[in-house]
Amino acid sequence: MGRTIPSFRIAEAQEAAEWKSFRKALRPRDRAAFDEILSSARLYTSASSAAVRASKFEGMAMAAIFHHYKLLMRAVGATSGMEPKVGEDDSL
Repeated sequence: MGRTIPSFRIAEAQEAAEWKSFRKALRPRDRAAFDEILSSARLYTSASSAAVRASKFEGMAMAAIFHHYKLLMRAVGATSGMEPKVGEDDSL
C-alpha cells in the first residue's frame, strides 16, 4: 500500500504551526496582520490543493497573494472611480 497524503487543510494547519515562532517574534500589533494573511490563504484551499505543488507553503503563499491582489484591485477601482475588472462579482 502507498503512503497516505494528508489533506491540504491538515497540511495547511501544520504549515501555519511551523510559522508560530515567526508570529511570536512579531510585534503584538503586527500579529493580527499575520493571522489575516494565513486566514486569507484558507479561502482558497481547494485551489491550492488542486495546484499539487511540492511545497504546501507555495499554495498558501499564492492564495494569500491572490486574495490581496483582489483587494488591491477593488481599492484601486473604488478610489479611481473605475469599475474593478478582477473579481467584481466574487465575494471575498
